[in-house]
Amino acid sequence: MTNQKFLTIKEAAQYYSRSEQTIRRLVKQHVLTSHVRSEDTPKGKAYQVSQLLLQQEYEAPTVTTLPALVVSDSLQLENQQLRKIVAERDRTIQQLQNRLFEQGDVMNAMASQLTSQKMSHIEELLLQQKAQLGDLQKRLPAPETDEPVSDRRGLWNRLFGR
Repeated sequence: MTNQKFLTIKEAAQYYSRSEQTIRRLVKQHVLTSHVRSEDTPKGKAYQVSQLLLQQEYEAPTVTTLPALVVSDSLQLENQQLRKIVAERDRTIQQLQNRLFEQGDVMNAMASQLTSQKMSHIEELLLQQKAQLGDLQKRLPAPETDEPVSDRRGLWNRLFGR
């Protein structure tokens, strides 16, 4: 490993199209290995990175191309038929979902209408009961009292007249 070529951080960043910060992070990870050298300078340490490490980290492995896949006509036809079947199934599912949403809307409208009808019926019953109560109060004889009618108003009402 002594014949390795070393690059400065700036050179490595330019050569491998990476930021200097990315190269510095790599150096920090491998600072104690033989892939990183450092020199003391008046401004601090200057690091150099081996080109071997940079190649391992940043060069993409070569991909071998595979031969083209040959598909028979019968498989292609079957594939097309299956795609049509799946598309038709998806359309059917979409139609069923739309019907469910419409039915849900109808149910909500019916529930609202039923609630409104119930409220109207309750209001009618209350009005009838109020009318019956008024009739009963009219039929009752007035209370007979021998005592003079006293002013039972509160002090505040007697003073300020209400």
